[in-house]
Amino acid sequence: MNKILKYTLCASIIAGFNSCSDNYLETSPQSSTTKEILFDTPESAQFAVNGLGRLMSKQYLSNQGFNGEGTVYAYIGEFPGDGMQKLAYSGWQNIIKSNYMQSNNNNIDIAWYYYYRLIGNANQILDNIPSEFPSVGLQRQWDFIKAQALTIRAYSYTMLSQIYSRRWTDRNGESRGVVLRIDTSNDPKECASLKLVLDQVYKDLDEAIELFETCGDDRSSDIDMRWLTNSDVAHAVYSRAALIRNDWNTVIPNSQEARKDYSIMGPEEYKAGFNTANKEWIWEVFEDDTQPIYYYSFYNYMSGSCAGSASRTNPPLISKQIVDQIDPSDRRLEIYAVPTAEEIEDAGGYEAIGNTTNGSGAVTKGRFFQRVQNEFVKTGRLYGTTKIGYYIGAKFIVKSGVGDGCIPIFRVAEMLYNEAEAQYRLGNEAAVRELLNEATQPYQEGYNCTKTGEDLWNELVAYRKFDLWSEGHSWFDLKRWGVDMVRKTWAEGGSWASYFCGDGTNNKTGGNFGPSDKNNWTKNIPTMETNYNNKVISQEDPNWTLGNDY
Repeated sequence: MNKILKYTLCASIIAGFNSCSDNYLETSPQSSTTKEILFDTPESAQFAVNGLGRLMSKQYLSNQGFNGEGTVYAYIGEFPGDGMQKLAYSGWQNIIKSNYMQSNNNNIDIAWYYYYRLIGNANQILDNIPSEFPSVGLQRQWDFIKAQALTIRAYSYTMLSQIYSRRWTDRNGESRGVVLRIDTSNDPKECASLKLVLDQVYKDLDEAIELFETCGDDRSSDIDMRWLTNSDVAHAVYSRAALIRNDWNTVIPNSQEARKDYSIMGPEEYKAGFNTANKEWIWEVFEDDTQPIYYYSFYNYMSGSCAGSASRTNPPLISKQIVDQIDPSDRRLEIYAVPTAEEIEDAGGYEAIGNTTNGSGAVTKGRFFQRVQNEFVKTGRLYGTTKIGYYIGAKFIVKSGVGDGCIPIFRVAEMLYNEAEAQYRLGNEAAVRELLNEATQPYQEGYNCTKTGEDLWNELVAYRKFDLWSEGHSWFDLKRWGVDMVRKTWAEGGSWASYFCGDGTNNKTGGNFGPSDKNNWTKNIPTMETNYNNKVISQEDPNWTLGNDY
């Protein structure tokens, strides 16, 4: 039996969408268990906590691409970033060019719906934890329940803040945040400031970490149970939340604590398909063929080995601009079909490549095509009829079924890069070099970073982009750094279709823009909220100030 189903009798028993109308309430599809029974004992309450894990990978809003966490990673973290493009842009161009930032109702509003579903369920759990306990042992069991729910809520608000709020540096945290709900009340409520939201994230994580440490309990040591949270996950959430807050001295210890019991995977594990937790994964979204979501899955959009048309016809390609910065001896490059000089010459040179379908490098014959067939298709790394393109990536390989497979949320590599960024901001360049060595040496024999200053920062950025490619970080990182979106055509030394390059002049449709463009890379609050919460305005007023609800 599937790990989550085995321990979860009621994945959505208390599923409420606490920041929208009652239209978003969902009763149990799997059990008729009542709330009183569910919260009668900590053992039964754990079923509700397990249900949070199930909510992270399921079908949403009757849209094939909406699968929870994986949708956020693909549609927001990667498609509009600078590291990955689809082989053909048909159907993806508005997302890739961030044209939805000022829309109030579009297909990336799943993020608001999904994270408030998690928050609403977490709040239901927290509101139903007893206030008095007949024994210390029972209290500790309930403390473990509480710590898990607090961690999920903190993570959800961290992700919402990155999407629907401006950068911390724009107004030092005084810009508009999101609707902050820490109980099951559902009355209209104003948005809090970004600072207040992240203050609550810190508070939740402080309490969760203390409870994890004092309760004496932990998630199972079974590696397949890493869809559950524990103290390590709480520290990882803390690391990411502190990073977007530019709170460098908080990033460092939490990054260290989160990864201390895990280690970097080796080259063979890196090539194994990123579909199953290993010694490096700290937290995951769990999915396999016992609870498949078929063509709704993350793999249908981010894996060339999926039978679904979204990836089979339009597989993901890594940007040449990223690959060119990595030493050719790095074994992580083995999961990408990087064309050799001879293969490019065989195709007629870069000019000919740039004139292929959509300018993205579609290939149907020649030396490169035959090599990819032998090394990727025949070995199962790509589906048999997947269209082939230069720089095609085979990072996520379907585990089973149509498109089943787990997804890493946190792994050691991110914690190393998070700490390295914080150390760099604090001027500790020696520490940055050591962290880069730790992240890179398992794959690149002889790597020893000696760079300093801006060159060191560029090295950190290059390896972070490369290592975390297609794991949902690209757009979030660029927004946090406040840097320009720079996509280069083949003629300019990149591999992007011209459709996504330029600024819209000279007959180009444009895809490059600065940090103050595209609504400051800030998504409007969707109508699914504003239709039922009259205290919230979709687009932030530049002079927004905190109201009276906080």
